[in-house]
This record gives sequence, structure tokens and C-alpha cells, in this order.
Amino acid sequence: MNEQIAIERLMQQVKDYARGRAQDVERGAETPRLAALLVQKYGRGVVDACATIFANARTADPISKVVDEETVKIDPLWREHNSERWAGRPADVVAHSPMTEEQKECLRQHGCRQS
Repeated sequence: MNEQIAIERLMQQVKDYARGRAQDVERGAETPRLAALLVQKYGRGVVDACATIFANARTADPISKVVDEETVKIDPLWREHNSERWAGRPADVVAHSPMTEEQKECLRQHGCRQS
């Protein structure tokens, strides 16, 4: 397959994946923060595979650009959110909120943590 055709198809693949994540955000199944992270991780895999197949990291630059463009559509603050995620140790995708009194009582009584 021609390199340019492959790049165009992979860019479309990333756009299709991002569209699915955006739809999940719209219906309340994912937060924009999570959906953006998933698009970034998916896109990174596509970029790495492309760079490996064509033995040139620069070949995947157009795909990287699409990944970032699609991510910002889902979560305009994704770069800030990414930095926040890595600032915590260990890095995690769960945004921890303070426990409610009900959760604290459950933890004391049963060792559980309600979501």
C-alpha cells in the first residue's frame, strides 16, 4: 500500500475513534477527560505503529496532528488534565473526591468504599 494512502486511512481511523468517544461523552457514558485520554492513547498506538511500519517517525506527524485536533474537540483542557494526571503519584485516571460521611461509615463498618 502506498504510504500516503495508508496515512490518510489511519488519520480517518483516528477521527472515527474520536467520534465514538465524543458520542460517549454526549450520552454521559464518559467524561471529556477520560475520552480525551483514550483518544490520546489510541492515537499514540496508531502513530507508533505507523512509524514502525514505515521506519520513519516523521511519517506519522500528520496522524499526531489529527490526534491532538480531535482530542481538543472532546476536552479543550486535555493538556492541563494530562499534566494533572501525571502530577499525582502514582498517575491514575480516577479523579478522587473526598469521601462522604456515608462512605466513611461504610468503610468503618464493612471495609467497603461505595462509589
